[in-house]
Amino acid sequence: MRKFDVRFKGKVVRGYLAGKGGYKLLARKFGIAESMVRRWVAAYRHHGNAGLIRQRCAYTLEFKLEVLHRGVVENLSRRELAAIYNISNPHSITTWQQQKARGELRSLKGMRPSGQDVSMPARKKTSSQSSKAKLSGESDQLLRENQRLRAEVAYLKNSMPWF
Repeated sequence: MRKFDVRFKGKVVRGYLAGKGGYKLLARKFGIAESMVRRWVAAYRHHGNAGLIRQRCAYTLEFKLEVLHRGVVENLSRRELAAIYNISNPHSITTWQQQKARGELRSLKGMRPSGQDVSMPARKKTSSQSSKAKLSGESDQLLRENQRLRAEVAYLKNSMPWF
């Protein structure tokens, strides 16, 4: 799968928002899939430029359950949920639904990014690596909290009647 930088994604999104074409036309013009244009536009609308930044993280069990619960309560599609929570792959939500139905839904907290179990020995980290990992973990936690709060604000905006 090709990876696109933030500037390219921004160019495509700005083209769409400026009315220079629809999803199909812009997809053909830039040589990408129509679904990518849709995903980038939705992510930009919900999160601004932060929605265009590619991120890879392991989601907590609580986060997964929150996403699934909101999808059921508000009858949202996978694409809508992915845009709201800034999840890069909407298919992840389908996988979570299937895992939950089988009783296999779990967090990847007990796994290393490589997929190894935590009980396996790992190389020692230097102090700079461990401080980077700590900062990365804190920023991931803040990002998830920010996503949750944005979703809560969006929900409250849509559910409150304005007189």
